[in-house]
Amino acid sequence: MMELSKIKEKILMHLPGIIAFLAGLWLLFPFIKIDQSDYTQGKIIVYRLAFGLMIMIIMLGKMGFDVFFPQGIARKVSSLKSILFLIFGILILAFVVYIIIQAGSMFMSSYPQTTDLSQ
Repeated sequence: MMELSKIKEKILMHLPGIIAFLAGLWLLFPFIKIDQSDYTQGKIIVYRLAFGLMIMIIMLGKMGFDVFFPQGIARKVSSLKSILFLIFGILILAFVVYIIIQAGSMFMSSYPQTTDLSQ
């Protein structure tokens, strides 16, 4: 019975982080493939991007705080947690760069093409 309560306690301890991660992932999911048909909902999409990135960056900060400043001087941080922190940070950086490149390419494709300078 004690083992069951410890497992339940661990699950409840990690549940808010899992819910926040899934919410951030759900908010950012439309940006994996965005096209010009999504321009009509531009304001909603910008808010989704802002809130999704905000959740992910806050989670990265919390994870970094847990890795660099563990709750106990003598406690050692696992290598898996450190590696996951680095991978998560690289994935967020790659996603931001991807969104910037995608926005730039959409802007360049919608920019009017004029070849005659006299007009």
